[in-house]
Amino acid sequence: MSSSILHDPGALRTVLLVLLLAAGAWFPWPQGPVRTAHAAQPDQPAGAHQPAGPVRLPACPDRPNCVITQAEGAVRDGQYIEPLPFTGDAATAMRRLAVALGALPGCTVTEMDGLTVRAQCRSKVFGFIDDVVCVADPAASVVHLRSAARSGWWDFGVNRDRSEQLRRRFLGLSR
Repeated sequence: MSSSILHDPGALRTVLLVLLLAAGAWFPWPQGPVRTAHAAQPDQPAGAHQPAGPVRLPACPDRPNCVITQAEGAVRDGQYIEPLPFTGDAATAMRRLAVALGALPGCTVTEMDGLTVRAQCRSKVFGFIDDVVCVADPAASVVHLRSAARSGWWDFGVNRDRSEQLRRRFLGLSR
């Protein structure tokens, strides 16, 4: 008699559960802004970029493993940090920010789309992944960012430290 996973419902459920859990690690759900400032409006061609107001990043979870530059997104004490100021063209500032972010240890820029830069940063010891989203607000001449751990309760201040390192590199300050 040959036994097959297809004929054993318990084994099939186990395989499906493992595949679903693995899919979450392989295909993380996007954590980007609720609305991007550079998205074309439905009645405009795809190349037309007209901001419809300030972009709101998703709020931080009620855990000490996230920092954000928008006060309304900081739901715990210690999550708020100051936005990154820039002068000149927002697109040029975002290219400069992408270079600074990619130069941080363990960080890889995963997407750069106009006024939005996304990155994943992997911790040295355990390999935990944090997501960083940066969005320019040209009207205010600032870059808003959100840096958050994908898992865990506390990040030992890693996201705050990384954000401050990014600020220093972006603004050209010494360490």
